[in-house]
Amino acid sequence: MNELEAQIREAFAAYRKALEEALEAALERAKAKEALEEAVAQGLLSGEVQGKNAEEREARARTLYAGLYAALARAEERHQRAKAALEAARSRAEEVGLLVRLAVGERALS
Repeated sequence: MNELEAQIREAFAAYRKALEEALEAALERAKAKEALEEAVAQGLLSGEVQGKNAEEREARARTLYAGLYAALARAEERHQRAKAALEAARSRAEEVGLLVRLAVGERALS
């Protein structure tokens, strides 16, 4: 296997891994958001989350469900990092594609 072929395989393996991690992060974020929304809804129905207006109810929910809000924040951060890693892997795969085209063009000219 030549060096260019190794770069191609490495770039696309990294891209596949980044796709998988981005999907996992998106699913984690969705689950965290769903858990928080469910807890807040239950709190509203039970009267545990009360307030004169939406801001007071939001503040009360943030106090009561601080762990769920923190879990969502962590999931959001992981998702953002996974998206950035995916973009970097996509960029590297495109770069390798350009190198292949350049190598093919050089061979055609020789």
